[in-house]
Amino acid sequence: MAYAIVINLDYENHPAEVCSELWNVIKLGMLQAGFTCDGRRFTINMSEHQACKKARRVIDDIEDHLEYHRKHLYRFMKDFYAYDMEATSNLLLPAREEMAVKVGVIA
Repeated sequence: MAYAIVINLDYENHPAEVCSELWNVIKLGMLQAGFTCDGRRFTINMSEHQACKKARRVIDDIEDHLEYHRKHLYRFMKDFYAYDMEATSNLLLPAREEMAVKVGVIA
């Protein structure tokens, strides 16, 4: 089962330079932990408990290695949440009820 972790940093209340630097470190850490990156969403084939635990561990490990004035990585986060990918609806696609398969004969 695919599970997604979404991370958005708070660019409105923190310097963009610092947020960009932190994002690069977060992205690298998540990729090294086995997540796949798609924009600000990281996915992994694990249970909810395992995926959330792994994501928190990545962030906590990063925080442990930050310079003192950049400690408390969570205060730079605007969003840090997880969800089951099966609960995702792609609104760029037509609704299932609107989709129809036409069968034709090719001569």
